[in-house]
Amino acid sequence: MISHEKRVIYVATQDELLSQSYYSRLWIAIKNIKRPRRSWLDELANTFRDFNGRIVFRNGQPFMIPCLDAAFGNDPDLRWLGYYLRPDKSGRHPKTVSRKLARLRLLDLYCRIKYPLIARHFGR
Repeated sequence: MISHEKRVIYVATQDELLSQSYYSRLWIAIKNIKRPRRSWLDELANTFRDFNGRIVFRNGQPFMIPCLDAAFGNDPDLRWLGYYLRPDKSGRHPKTVSRKLARLRLLDLYCRIKYPLIARHFGR
């Protein structure tokens, strides 16, 4: 008999998302995905819709994916993402640090679903 257990993804905590090393690793991962800025909302929506697993907080409570339009605000061109992805002068670090945790959490979930081998190195 084949077991078809659903994959379980744990949502990053606020402390993880605000950690400098975690933030940098997430930033590098998103930056290295060659995707036009304006296509990200569709990519996120498709990824979350097609994911056949469970997304939960560390305590086991289910995480409900928020409305992406609401999470990313009135920004259909995703200018925020353009600002988020800007590197500093060295090109190895983000120029600024975003505190938009809902948005960062969704980008983190995207990586955890689509690129789990990369996301496991973000830290914990």
